[in-house]
Amino acid sequence: MAVKNGVSQSGVGRPGQPGVQQNGAELGWKELKPASRKKRGNGRRRLFVIVSLVLLIALIFTAIRVASVASATDEQLTLTIGGQQSALLDLRQSQPISPYLFGVNVFPKAGTNSIDGLSTGFMNYGPEVVNGLQSAGVNLLRFPGGSWGENVSLQNHILSYNQLYDFSTLLYQTGAQGMIQARLSSPIDKFNPHPTLTERADLAGDWVDFMNNPHSQWRKGKLATVQIHPVTLWSVGNEPDRLTDPDTGQPFTVAGYVKDFIAYSLIMHQNNPTIKVFGPELSQFYGIGVGPRDQGGTGTLWMEGFLQGVAAYEKAHPNLGFHLLDGVSFHEYPFLDAQTSPYLLMSSSQEWDYLLPQLRQTIQQIMGRSLPIAVTEINSTPSIGQLPTRGQAALWWADTLGTLMDQQVEYSAYFSAQGVEHPYPLFSGQQNPQQTSMYRVFQIFSHLQHNLLPLAVQRDPINAFATIDDARQTLSILFVNKSSANQVANITPQSQAFGFSPWHAQQVNIAANSTVLITLHRSSGAAQAYSFIVPSTDSAVIAPLTQTTCGNNYDPLAYSIPC
Repeated sequence: MAVKNGVSQSGVGRPGQPGVQQNGAELGWKELKPASRKKRGNGRRRLFVIVSLVLLIALIFTAIRVASVASATDEQLTLTIGGQQSALLDLRQSQPISPYLFGVNVFPKAGTNSIDGLSTGFMNYGPEVVNGLQSAGVNLLRFPGGSWGENVSLQNHILSYNQLYDFSTLLYQTGAQGMIQARLSSPIDKFNPHPTLTERADLAGDWVDFMNNPHSQWRKGKLATVQIHPVTLWSVGNEPDRLTDPDTGQPFTVAGYVKDFIAYSLIMHQNNPTIKVFGPELSQFYGIGVGPRDQGGTGTLWMEGFLQGVAAYEKAHPNLGFHLLDGVSFHEYPFLDAQTSPYLLMSSSQEWDYLLPQLRQTIQQIMGRSLPIAVTEINSTPSIGQLPTRGQAALWWADTLGTLMDQQVEYSAYFSAQGVEHPYPLFSGQQNPQQTSMYRVFQIFSHLQHNLLPLAVQRDPINAFATIDDARQTLSILFVNKSSANQVANITPQSQAFGFSPWHAQQVNIAANSTVLITLHRSSGAAQAYSFIVPSTDSAVIAPLTQTTCGNNYDPLAYSIPC
């Protein structure tokens, strides 16, 4: 007889204790094996893995956050100029600068004959001028410039094809693009003093054909075998608000010019549909709603009336295959007497910040599309005005050109390159042209980078303009000091998470009445500067542009040394 003494058939219990039963069956030693320790170990490992994953994910997110913060601050610097308010430079907010912002007006080559049979060319096309234009980064040449071929008097001249060929050669030599103004008024040749509108527009079409068609019927004699630089930028007339309408014998009205412009653009596009035609080429533009107005008794605003007239024709003819108007153009000479108001001259560049945004908005509203803006003649004063000193004119032009760049103007043409002494040209003198203070402005702008950075700074007494290269590795900042006091600017990187920035801090001395361009490089302490102190007297003799390697012989009290 079996006795239950705590030992089951499947295992051994403790002496004196019965075997453990489950569902009526006794459990043996295998079933009673303590598994809780194993389960507890597995749980601890799972907890360790989970905590580790959480920490790893948190670490990754923290690293990403730190990297993004560091990356953002890598692209930001602070600019402080003297006592003016600090400004933030965000290197990620760049916009390309139009290369055709840096243009000049040029004239027919000296000694050449126009259609009227006179030796009327007067601009020096020698190496001093040609090489100078190229080295100063001039990328647009407007021809024939000013009122040479479209004078308010009857003493105007008609371009010959030889003069157009000489202009083509100048384009090849300088590497610039050309813009030609088509002749609007009478006569169109010495045998036809009273041409019809169609005949006048046909002449413009012939010029387009000559410049762009290798098989043009107008390429005769020696011109049949030479290479001619294509020209795709054209304008209709020069300052029609000051011209006489050949069809009426009276001053042009807005409606009269719109009629002529449409006829010209249609015929010119027939000879080359890819050309771009600009208008209305006003002598001045004071702003939307301000003027000028036509003299036809209606008082129509020139700019608004012109845009409305062209837009109405395009809307009525939707199948043209091209736009009649490809850019809005006008001239700017802000002062008749800049000599007695130098302080107004120095602050006049700020008008562009108000005038141009309104103009762009009006163009969009009327035309239904945006159009580039072209300031095809610009100087401080017209030829009949009282000039400022050469130094004041240079500071005005540097400040104005920088502001046009800030406002993303696509085309501008300074008046003028050489051949006209009043107002100040880039080269003075006829036989042996000498570089002027105005030329130095083009020189210093040629060392800018190709992309503009928006920079909200106080504009007076020092203005600043920032540019950067495509790879965001090189930063150039231009300072224009319009005052008679020396100033100091500081460029500092934004605070970093670990106290590190690829950009180095830089102090810049800005001498009184000077322009200074400082160039910094990412991940490099090396910096360079170009500077030009305008002449204090009205002497035509000027100092060269000064180049400085920063850190060499730097004296914080020697403001003529920028860094």
